[in-house]
Amino acid sequence: MIHPGRHLWNKLKENNRTQKQFADLLGKKVSEVNELINGKRNITIQRDIFLSVAFDQEEGNWITMQNEYDYAIAKMKLDKKKIDDIKKKKHQLSKHNVFSKF
Repeated sequence: MIHPGRHLWNKLKENNRTQKQFADLLGKKVSEVNELINGKRNITIQRDIFLSVAFDQEEGNWITMQNEYDYAIAKMKLDKKKIDDIKKKKHQLSKHNVFSKF
């Protein structure tokens, strides 16, 4: 899974733009753009809007990438035993119709 900042880096390279040029376009510091590219900052809704305008894209693509990245990282870090325990408990409770609508 690749952090969306890497996708930003690729877009800048495709468009022959430097981090400084891009930071100037957005009215941001070069360090903020650099941290975003290196995965030290995440795509927020506001950044999604700015990036969408900068690259003439539909809004929501960048935040979707960030959510997918975050989800994949969280899933990798999940305690598999805890998931299995929840499934077991749910199955046991479903016998009593406690969670029949879940």
